[in-house]
Order: sequence, then structure tokens, then C-alpha cells
Amino acid sequence: MQRHYRTGDQALVREINLSIVLNHLSDTSPLSRARLAEMTGLNKTTVSSLVQELLERRFLREIGREPSGAGRPAIMLELNPHAGCIIGTEIGVDFIAVILTDFRAQILWRRQEDSAHLQGQEAVLARAMELIREALAVGWSTGTPVLGLGLGVPGLVDGASGTLIFAPNLQWHNVPIKEILSRQFPGPIFVENDANAAAWGEHYFGAAQRAKNFIYLHVGVGLGAGIVIDGGLYRGRSGYAGEIGHMTLVLDGEPCHCGNRGCWETLVSQEAVIKRVRRAIENGASSRVSDLVEHRLERVSVPLIVQAAEEGDSITRQALQETGLYLGIGIANLINAFNPELVVFGGVLSLASPFLLPAIQQAIGSRSLAESSQTIRVEVSTHGRDACVIGCIALVLHDILSQPTRTLRADAEGRWSSPQTITLAQ
Repeated sequence: MQRHYRTGDQALVREINLSIVLNHLSDTSPLSRARLAEMTGLNKTTVSSLVQELLERRFLREIGREPSGAGRPAIMLELNPHAGCIIGTEIGVDFIAVILTDFRAQILWRRQEDSAHLQGQEAVLARAMELIREALAVGWSTGTPVLGLGLGVPGLVDGASGTLIFAPNLQWHNVPIKEILSRQFPGPIFVENDANAAAWGEHYFGAAQRAKNFIYLHVGVGLGAGIVIDGGLYRGRSGYAGEIGHMTLVLDGEPCHCGNRGCWETLVSQEAVIKRVRRAIENGASSRVSDLVEHRLERVSVPLIVQAAEEGDSITRQALQETGLYLGIGIANLINAFNPELVVFGGVLSLASPFLLPAIQQAIGSRSLAESSQTIRVEVSTHGRDACVIGCIALVLHDILSQPTRTLRADAEGRWSSPQTITLAQ
């Protein structure tokens, strides 16, 4: 087989150097040109040229001078928050969330809506597009380009085509989401599994910023994981790695939406917690939850369970302790398999972390290899329920920081900055 390699021409070398400068300033700001030269190993003339190009394209900005010892004070640099806007979107099992951020990932606008009332795939996608159009309009109103769109979904994703192959809890099959979005959005589009996106968000902006090997657990309607190894997302051969919620923990357990039985997800999802509380009440147990839902058990939710537990309710605390035990058993298996330095716990169930973590830690201590578990850290997601949409912002930002020349070229041509470049047909 003949292989084709891209040679290290001048344009490629400059692309790499621009990326190095941007990434250093993304990780550490502000920095002077002299400090950038020290950190990158590039000579001062090269750094000055690269910085000038990034200043002209507004990716960087100067923020004043800082004394640098003898001589003239150094001019400090940082990423320019006004370089452009980025859209992050999550289509959950029962909600749609959209945020718009600046280039520093500060949220400028947001919407989150319940989607349980929407009938079918087409209705959900149509409403998601309406919210994305609103975000685009807000982005354009800032007078800056919209640089990219990231979207997270709860299922198997073909990253190359942006197709949702299968979402068990939505029962969606082979949905060409990227193709659908590209009909109305002209910039870069990234479609990713929700847990993978959330892991990337924690890696860029949250609890895992300094971790090179960690696992992010997204626990909500379903259970998925984003696995980061040596600083990169582990996707597996077909891109479907991380579906750890469908590991079998009970041979003939509860049926799962994936078609199997006894999946880990059936023991630790929000539905599993709610079932434990409902069953206890239906069997005659007294619980504060009954009062909170006015004895309408179909209204029981994780936030109400957490509220009852905080008020000392023994039934909800017992249900959460049992859930934490099963979470800890599964996490112990992951620790034995991957030996991560960190496990980040996110999704709606992270609201109950004060009641879950003791049982999780106890199970990890008793069921994982001592050599692996002694240094493991389990932390709650910095961004909680926003981890996926923040991660979708990180996906776009990572692409820009890795390939700035493409973004600079498109921005200079005005391809992403005008509402005239997009069809806003309803």
C-alpha cells in the first residue's frame, strides 16, 4: 500500500507554530512575547511575527504592560474574547440545551428546554435548529464571526460523518445530524457522544485540566463515559468506546433500553434511583418525597430526591446509598481496567454527590486493586449538568487552536460572519 504524507513545508511549520502560541496562551494568560519565546523554544523574531498575525486576526489582544525587571515593561498578551462566538448544543433524552460563548468560553446566551413533550425525532431536531438559529442571531449581533458549532448526543456517533448511529434511550437510528446542520450552518460542525464531549469540557475548563489519564462518567437517563488516555479521547476502532453503561453487572437483571438485561445503567441511572424511592413508598414506607410530590409518584425526580435527602429523609438516603454502591462497583472495574489518575462524576446524578460519594469511595476501596485505588481521585464535575454543552464549546476551540490557519482564512473571507451566508428557513 502506498502511503502519502504531508511534508513539512513552510506553511505547515507556520501552522504548527501558530497553534503552539495559541495553546500556550489558552493554558496560561497573560504572557509577554519574551515569555512565549522562552516557553515555546521559538526565537523572538518568529514569535513576534506569529503574534502580529494573530493580533491582526483578533485572536489575541494586548492588555497593557507588566514590569519585567530591568528595561522596558513587557506588553502582555491573552486570547481575545471578542475573536468570535462558538455555539454548544446538547440534545438529551428529555431536554435540549444551547449556549453561545465568546472565544474564552464565557457564556453570552443560553436556552434549555424540556423536550419530553415533543413527538418524534423530527420535532426534536426542528426545535434544536430553532434554538441554534436564535444563538446564531445573538452571535451575529455581537459583530463577530460565529466560529463553529458543537453538538452532543446520547449515543453512538460516527465522528467522521457526524451521524448518530444509535441512541438507545431515544431509540434513534442512523440520523445524519451533521448533514442536517450543515444545510443551515456554514462553519465547522462537530457531532460527538455526550460523555465524550463532557470529558473534553472538563479537560479544557474543569476538574480534569491537569489530568492526562482520566474517565468522565455521565450519569443521567443513561450512563456513558468519556475516556481520556495520554491527553486524547479514546474512541476505539469504530469510535464507539465509552458505552460502559451497557456492561453486564447482573446476569438476569432489569431489561435495558439497549436490548440487554442487567446493564450497569439499569442499576445507577436516574430512573433506577427514582424506582428505588417509588418502590419503598408503594410498599408502605414513609418518605418526605410523598409530600413534595403531593402523593403523585409519577412526579418524583432526582432534584426532589436530593431535597428530601438533605432534609434527613431516610428512604431517599438509603436509595442513594445503594446507588452509590453500584456506582462504586462499576468504577472499581474501570479503575482495574484503565488505571486512571482521576474519575470525574457528572450528569444530573451529580446533584446527589454528597450522598453518593461515601458509598462510591467505600466500594472502590474494597473492590479495586489496592495498588490502583490508593492514588485515585473521584471528583464531581466542575460544570455539572452543563458539562456536555461546555464540552461542545471545547471541541470547536480545540479545532481552532490546532488548525488556526484554516479559521483565520475563513474569517478573513467573511464566510462565517454574516447572516447572508445562511438560510434561516423555518
